[in-house]
Amino acid sequence: MERAYAERYSNYEEHHWWFRARRLILQRLLQKEVNWRPGMKVFEIGCGPGLNLYSLYPQDCELYGMEPEAENAGIAGKRGKVPVYVGTVEAMPPELNTKQFEVITMFDVLEHIEDDAKALQIVKERLAPGGYLVMTVPAYQWMWGQQDVVNLHFRRYTQGQLLARLREVGFEIQRATYFNSFLFPPIAAVRLLARLFASKDAPVKSDFEYSTGGLGEVIYQIFAAEAGWLDEYSFPFGVSVFAVARKPETK
Repeated sequence: MERAYAERYSNYEEHHWWFRARRLILQRLLQKEVNWRPGMKVFEIGCGPGLNLYSLYPQDCELYGMEPEAENAGIAGKRGKVPVYVGTVEAMPPELNTKQFEVITMFDVLEHIEDDAKALQIVKERLAPGGYLVMTVPAYQWMWGQQDVVNLHFRRYTQGQLLARLREVGFEIQRATYFNSFLFPPIAAVRLLARLFASKDAPVKSDFEYSTGGLGEVIYQIFAAEAGWLDEYSFPFGVSVFAVARKPETK
């Protein structure tokens, strides 16, 4: 990744309505779904420029980050004292290969990995017995669009497909829901229309590069409103899937 794009992506992560609302939702879901205790070891895989590292987790946890893009990892490492390593699930740095964690998070990471079952098995080995895997993935293959191409995704998931994959490698499911559901109709319509009228000569651009003009804050408020609803309800559809899985306790 070029330094200029890494800095632009860091700016998206801080200011774009999608990142801001998702961060609020994930913070609230983590508080609700994880039985937090002081000193828990937490490992965020695919931490990007690192804003989540300093926003989502309790201050008294022992936190580690890992990011495959060196430029992103460098930006994340400069945000504070959390150690951020360059690496992937399949090729973790030796310092992380010897650790076990009570919580591992993967927010929009699994879709980047060709062999997702193998990756989940590796992650499970890094979890302590009873540990939590908290993750998100993009939903529905029929919503495949430019964002997936630009970000080198291999697939999108239904909730059922993600849970089946987790169970295949021995995880127990604690919670699953779709989210980004209030905005699902317009986002789905835009994706389908873009595919219908796509030009072969048009450059492929990330969704984050399209301006929403003065509507950005309104869109943020609509998406962020899901945070309260998800305390009590699970949504039957949405642009993304959220899941909490547990590694079984040893007997």
